Amino acid sequence: MEIGMHNSNGRCAMALGGELTIYAAAELKERLVGAVDDSGEMEIDLSNVSDIDSAGLQVLVLAKRHALAAGKTLQMVGHSRPVMELLELYDLAALFGDPLVIPAQEAGRDTCGSKP
Repeated sequence: MEIGMHNSNGRCAMALGGELTIYAAAELKERLVGAVDDSGEMEIDLSNVSDIDSAGLQVLVLAKRHALAAGKTLQMVGHSRPVMELLELYDLAALFGDPLVIPAQEAGRDTCGSKP
């Protein structure tokens, strides 16, 4: 798991990359909760997450709920295909309230039935 973070004017931008699995969940939980506590607004870029399991998803749910309970904003952006698939599998997209953007190539293939 790769974690990049940038803080500016009470806003934290975090980028996650690699595998968000049970093996990285404990470390990520501490980093996310700490970042939420230290900032007023937070954005997490998930575009480079190559794999995610239910433990990784639990950490994201925990971070979102922690932010809401503290009256803070936490937005997740750039959902990778593995993240979107897991959110769809567990029907959790609405919980996060963040827009899920499907790349045009994938959307066209899914809706038109054409193959590359």
